[in-house]
Amino acid sequence: MMQYNVRQHRTVEIQNDVVRLLHLVDAEQQRIAADAQHVLAAVVESGIPRTAPVDCQATLARMKARYPAYLTIEVADREGSVWCTTDPRTLGISVGDYGTFQEAMRSNGIVLGEYGAARGIGRPVLPFRMSYRGPDGAMAGVVSVLLDVGWLEDDLAHRNLPAGMAILLTDRNGIVMARVPAMPELIGRPVPSDMLRTLLSATDTQTIEVAGLDGIRRIVAVSPPGAGWRGTMLAVGVGRDAAMAPVNDAMMQSLAYFGGTLLLCCLGATWGLRQFLRMRERMHDTALEMASVLESTTDAVAEVDRDWKVVFLNDRAKALLPYSSTLYGRNGWEAFPELIGGTAWNSLNHAMTAREPVDFELLGPTTGLWFAARAFPSRKGLVIYFQDVSQRKQHEEERALLNRQLEEERTLLRAVLDHMPSGVLVAEAPSGRIVKVNAAAERMLGQPLPRVIGAERQYDVPPAPGFGPHRPDGRLYGGGETPLARALLAGEVVEQEDLDYRRADGGMVTLSVSAAPVRDPGGRIVLAICTLRDVGERKAMEMALHQAKEQADQANRAKSKFLAAASHDLRQPMQSMFLFSGILHRHVTGEQGQRSLEMLERGLDTLKGLLDSLLDVSRLDVGAIEPRIESVALGGLVDEIVASYAPILESKGLAFRVAGDRTVSVRSDRVLLGRMVRNLVENAVKYTERGGVEIGLRLLDGPLGGPLGGPLGGKVRIEVADTGIGIPPDQLDQIFAEFHQVNNPERDRARGLGLGLAIVQRLSVILDHPVEVRSQPGRGSVFTIDVPLDRAEVEPPPPAEAQPTDDGHAPLALLVDDDAIVLLGLRDMFREWGYEVLIAGSTDQAIERVREAGRFPDAMLVDYRLREGRVGTEAVVRIRAMAGAPIPAMILTGESGPECEQDAAQHGLKVVRKPVTPRQLRRALDRALEAGQAKNLQDTAS
Repeated sequence: MMQYNVRQHRTVEIQNDVVRLLHLVDAEQQRIAADAQHVLAAVVESGIPRTAPVDCQATLARMKARYPAYLTIEVADREGSVWCTTDPRTLGISVGDYGTFQEAMRSNGIVLGEYGAARGIGRPVLPFRMSYRGPDGAMAGVVSVLLDVGWLEDDLAHRNLPAGMAILLTDRNGIVMARVPAMPELIGRPVPSDMLRTLLSATDTQTIEVAGLDGIRRIVAVSPPGAGWRGTMLAVGVGRDAAMAPVNDAMMQSLAYFGGTLLLCCLGATWGLRQFLRMRERMHDTALEMASVLESTTDAVAEVDRDWKVVFLNDRAKALLPYSSTLYGRNGWEAFPELIGGTAWNSLNHAMTAREPVDFELLGPTTGLWFAARAFPSRKGLVIYFQDVSQRKQHEEERALLNRQLEEERTLLRAVLDHMPSGVLVAEAPSGRIVKVNAAAERMLGQPLPRVIGAERQYDVPPAPGFGPHRPDGRLYGGGETPLARALLAGEVVEQEDLDYRRADGGMVTLSVSAAPVRDPGGRIVLAICTLRDVGERKAMEMALHQAKEQADQANRAKSKFLAAASHDLRQPMQSMFLFSGILHRHVTGEQGQRSLEMLERGLDTLKGLLDSLLDVSRLDVGAIEPRIESVALGGLVDEIVASYAPILESKGLAFRVAGDRTVSVRSDRVLLGRMVRNLVENAVKYTERGGVEIGLRLLDGPLGGPLGGPLGGKVRIEVADTGIGIPPDQLDQIFAEFHQVNNPERDRARGLGLGLAIVQRLSVILDHPVEVRSQPGRGSVFTIDVPLDRAEVEPPPPAEAQPTDDGHAPLALLVDDDAIVLLGLRDMFREWGYEVLIAGSTDQAIERVREAGRFPDAMLVDYRLREGRVGTEAVVRIRAMAGAPIPAMILTGESGPECEQDAAQHGLKVVRKPVTPRQLRRALDRALEAGQAKNLQDTAS
């Protein structure tokens, strides 16, 4: 009876030991699984799967360095394609065909996957999966944490297990994932069906006796699928025969000796007692081996009896608990009174009274450490497994902080994008999936929006025909031709490309589109960003402005054409009046008549200035002025201007002087430069009532008082200064506008039309002669023209007088004009100058008159536009050919177009434009004669 009780007692001890070992191994596996689940939850909740691939890879790389090596993290899209991972071998692998992948897509929680070899890795893994949502709130894919089962088996194999003990871990289908001692041929294979039924029949942690996979009968503690990891089964067993061998041996030997000899009962009893003591010693050794297992675990283990007295602490528990050396035999609540009434008190009391496992976390009030604890009922009371999770708690706090920061940044970015006036679209590579569309883009494009951008656009709802982006010619953009697609597929940077977009509601919007790729550190395109601006209103305004400008230009061209066409007809009668007024001087002798004639000429001068200004503007508008750049002696140019305006200034009682060296020459068009200076002098005369006007000539680096020492390519500054009314500061920018006049509200035509300075400004652009002005109201103004310096110094010869020819005859002039009044006026004027005159109305008539005269003219003045569409240059060429000499000649015309200038330039002829005063005509004639004489001397010398 005693031996039977020993066997029963030994059986209960073995059952308790394997249950304790089961709880120990299960706690270790639960910790590993909890780590995997924490990693999974952290990845999903932190929003890492919603970041760009390059950012996701960078984050997982940082996490890999901090998390255990037996964990692999994968992020797959809704089709199951892995696009972000801690192991590059799994990148691009498809896991969408796994049943647990689809289950995770339908679930909001963590799903334990099937045991098997991981694709791309090859090692057996146990996956934990959890779905994640995209920016639109829809399920976007699954995050998986792969637990290396081979590592689990290696970890269990290195533990110090008692002899005959075995550990078995299977998945929910009974597939062997790990076994210690190792039996490689069983890994990945199912357990026998009778064993599987036994394991599945267990509803709670319990002990059973069953034959193991190696055929050894064991006492096994079983953790069914509902008790351990969800969907896994754990079994820990001890060989029954090996564990009961000491008791069996002792019983058999004791019975043999007891039945063999009754006489030696005392000796037998003594010997049997010794055997029993040996059995007890072996049992103690087994208990020590079990204790060594508890010591080898990474968890801290403590056991209390039913009176809450501490009966066991392993080394890890001693290291973590304060005052551990004094805890043995003490009541745990007395040792830690600060825990009474808290989470630990409630959980442990429940485990002790209800005899069921509990788990909880608490912050040690003395140590300041966080502990994760699990308590299991034992034969003596409670076994408590706990571990320091302070680092994990710190990581969770950091993760929570990171999540808050990420959420704040996402909220800020979302607010910025949603309130931007420009539309924004973001597409990821290589899938082309649209991952972000802000509110402005939705308003511009309407619905439906494309789901995928790439070689083909994909929509959740098929759009209507003609819907989408159009080219300027009306054709639809192809799938890979839009700016966003080009940036995503080809890496092209698109800047403000205009396109028309037809919405589904039929409306058309004009967009300015910019797009650019986003690359990872390796240069691979991971995203493309596109911005949209509605430029329809701007385009309409541009079109309206263009039309208005076209209308204004058309009106301006019509005005210019009218003035150009009217030029000839207006100039002809003006020219006649100038000529005859000049002739009247010798016939009007009385003082009153001379005064009236002077007033008449002054009125004619004013009329001429008005007409010249109008016609010059028309020539500038139609581009009829082509400058001829040559060396221009400023002395002769200035002398002409002085001679023209000195009488007017003298009549107003104003001084007129020239300062500087008149021998300097510049590079310019003599006629156009003279026109600029004349207009400035005329402007000064109009607005000066006292004081005077001065023309100054100086180099920009010093006065022209001595020899020219300026650098090659320097400039000469021509200054026209007056002591007139000055210009208010607010009108300095307006004085060069057409028809603008200072202090002339009555529009006194004696002061012109306000075109003089406008002409100066336009000619300065044509000649590249900058014009500037400075002025003080009430004290006068100074206008400056900067002209390129010419190194050649030209001293103009004195004006020539009409001299008799070698045979004693007066010089002969040929005058050709189709206007009889002008022709008669010219005839009388030339006679006044001492010339004999031949007059003609056409080229043929001119040749006939020369033949009749029997001599060739000494000078010719020819109108350009003659009858029957012929021109005056023809008469000059033919008469020069007859004479065999370059007879000096000039063209006198009312034409304003470039044709006359070009034709005259080809034949070396000077052009004088009507109307011209007798004084101006005489100076032009003298210069022509001087040039002809110089040419004849040059030809004779050669």
